Amino acid sequence: MPYCTSCGAEYKQGAKFCGECGASTTGGAAAPERRAASGAAPGSGSGPETKLWQGKPAGISDRLKGIVRLNTTTYTITSQRIMVKTGLIGKDVEEIELLRVNDFSVDQSIPQRILGIGTLTIFSDDASSPQLLLHRIRHPQTVKDVLRQAVRDEKIANNISYREQI
Repeated sequence: MPYCTSCGAEYKQGAKFCGECGASTTGGAAAPERRAASGAAPGSGSGPETKLWQGKPAGISDRLKGIVRLNTTTYTITSQRIMVKTGLIGKDVEEIELLRVNDFSVDQSIPQRILGIGTLTIFSDDASSPQLLLHRIRHPQTVKDVLRQAVRDEKIANNISYREQI
């Protein structure tokens, strides 16, 4: 049976439109091959989790802590979630699935701009942390762009779209 090029759903031979998403079926079967190449079966969402970015706070005091190995906070962005790990002896891990991310912003003071650091604020509909702060990260605009693309890719892979309420 053929597959929809928009959503990857199977449709009956001769159908003019996909029964799942309503897209025209005049295209080929490109979506299932692309998903299969990424390691996921057709219709299963995104592929295996890959690390996109990892960093630590990079302020002056954080750099001094890093010298003596006391900078224990690690920020990680993967293709499926955002993780913040803190703690020297006991570890605290905060996670947000990329599907729950709604928006983000970057804040930089003048001294932070000189040092090339800033704070990335992530707004989500996660109950435990509706606002997640990545404090004093290097190149915050670049990290925001990586996160933005990862969120878009994850939402497209899971067929999620937004509609503004008026």
